[in-house]
Amino acid sequence: MFKLISSNKIIFLGIFLVTIQTFFGASFDTATKFLGSNNNFLWYHYYALGLSLPMILFIFFLVMIRSVKKNLIFENKIDYFLPLFRGFTFIPVLVIIYYSLKQIPLNIFTPIIMTTPFFLLIWSSILQKEIISLKHWAILIIGFAGTILIAKPTMFQTNIFIYLVFLVAAYNALTSVIVSKFSKNATALGYAFYNLLPLILFCIILSVIDPVKLIKNDLVVIFTGGFLLFFASLLFNFIFHISGKFTRFISPFFFLQLIWASILGNIFFSEILDNLSLLGMVFIVVSGTLTIMNSKKNFK
Repeated sequence: MFKLISSNKIIFLGIFLVTIQTFFGASFDTATKFLGSNNNFLWYHYYALGLSLPMILFIFFLVMIRSVKKNLIFENKIDYFLPLFRGFTFIPVLVIIYYSLKQIPLNIFTPIIMTTPFFLLIWSSILQKEIISLKHWAILIIGFAGTILIAKPTMFQTNIFIYLVFLVAAYNALTSVIVSKFSKNATALGYAFYNLLPLILFCIILSVIDPVKLIKNDLVVIFTGGFLLFFASLLFNFIFHISGKFTRFISPFFFLQLIWASILGNIFFSEILDNLSLLGMVFIVVSGTLTIMNSKKNFK
């Protein structure tokens, strides 16, 4: 269907969807940080309750449009294995995210996560035998310098969660390279479904074993955060599904999440960016954009 749409319309549609997706992503991080300050429940209560309802509604939607077979049944076993494997390995990653947001300001957490394109370059060189030129190394150094300016050298000495968030960014990049290398015919909706399924089932089991009583306000934020994560995941997969060879024009706009995170961090947590942090963000955006635009794979 998208082959019939002009290239300009695909690019503008992709940019529009990225704007929404990055807002959802930053809003999910905001909800997670807000809930992290409440010690009455743990991370698995959050993800179990928050993601179960949108998953049920999603399956109901596919049944109603008679699209279950098209989106959830694949010919190749690898298309089941990859998202399920990523879903299982994503469980400890979300635990890290949950507790990191309790310890790190939102406007520091997000720029570190946005170093994923730099790790993509490194993993591609290792797994796909791509040679990193001096130009690419220079771009990587610029991006890393940006994260140093934002996180501040003193925080590296005192906060272990800074290093854990870098591991999350490296993990995101690694799984993206593996999926792009081995995935066959999985649909965007199907991949998102099987990616989230292990997490939801695991958290439901833990929540049944260790139930918790929640107040109304907590439930509102929990379900809001769950819907944000669910639809951010769907949109992310859908964007790359429709963008195709235009990915290099659309991908730099994912850095809009830096802006959304700064705005939401200021509104909800009174976080203020200093001049060094703003300069660091510029470094990351420039470095990330150059990384994407110079990617051999995206230019194919």
